[in-house]
Amino acid sequence: MSEQSAQEGILDFLAVPVLRVEEETGRVLSANAAARALPFSLEAPAPDAVLDETGTPLPAELCPVRRASRGEPLEGVLFRWKTPEGERSFVVHSRLDRSRSPAVATVSFQDVTQWRRAEEDLLRALGARDTFLSVASHELKSPITALQLVLERLQRAARREVGFSGAQLAERLEPALRQVRRLGVLVQNLLDVSRARNNHFDLDRERFELGSLVREVCERFSEQARQAGSQLTLEDCPQVEVHWDRLRMEQALTNLVTNAIKYGAGGPISVRAGLHGGVVSLHVADRGIGVAREDHERIFNPFERASSGHRVESLGLGLYIVREIARAHGGTVELTGRDGGGSCFTLRLPMEAVEEGYE
Repeated sequence: MSEQSAQEGILDFLAVPVLRVEEETGRVLSANAAARALPFSLEAPAPDAVLDETGTPLPAELCPVRRASRGEPLEGVLFRWKTPEGERSFVVHSRLDRSRSPAVATVSFQDVTQWRRAEEDLLRALGARDTFLSVASHELKSPITALQLVLERLQRAARREVGFSGAQLAERLEPALRQVRRLGVLVQNLLDVSRARNNHFDLDRERFELGSLVREVCERFSEQARQAGSQLTLEDCPQVEVHWDRLRMEQALTNLVTNAIKYGAGGPISVRAGLHGGVVSLHVADRGIGVAREDHERIFNPFERASSGHRVESLGLGLYIVREIARAHGGTVELTGRDGGGSCFTLRLPMEAVEEGYE
């Protein structure tokens, strides 16, 4: 067996793709089994198929095989390949053996795609954490500041006004109670996230009539919708008895309605329900700014908000909690766009709640 054949046999045992390339001509003399098994070409990529680390397409003369054939040493240089199966990342090393004539460059390609994806996921998680801490600080500070101001004014008034009536006291306490309720919602949302992530999202199931719950939520938020310039309408809701956690479903529907008010841009908001084959569908639709198609799944993750350009401060927990409530009942929630703009969120749940993955 020749020395070259022996080297090629050894390279075939490596899990890393390796090419042996002739100097100057760039002709591939051999490719090991790992390189041959790739569903795309390392040595002759399609135009704009090879990118640098920043994602900039590279011309043919700057692709790794061509650079190695010119005798340029590559020491752990990252390249990205566009392939039919998705983008792949490789760290490339090359060495030029001048003991031969012409010289031969050995080029190895270490696949780091999974590591890169893990790094990108980690960076996104860190970014989401930093954003969450910033928004959470703002969201928690605002009601605390308002509550402090209300109580300080109440204290001054009580000291100044001897005949301070119960009605006056009740009126001045209302803003403080409103802020306390807001703080309670924020803390409950954070607690729900912790429970959901630890599979302890408990349900207290009871039988109740669905229409009463939907009408109650719509009536409660009709004034808030009107102040935002929107008309909140209950279009249809069948008279059906369900076996759900009433408080949790009220929480889910409330999150969807307030989300529509927040992002509805003053347009009409409709709520309707339907029943088909033992599955209840709850639809909350708006004519607002909508959500980009690529964000339809992402916004159901914790601490995520759609990149709409519409600045609304929130913890990014509402839709995640809706999803977990639906899941706990054995149901689903999905988002679809609407013709003419806007969004429609749809909850689908069995009339008889089926516990899914929670204790």
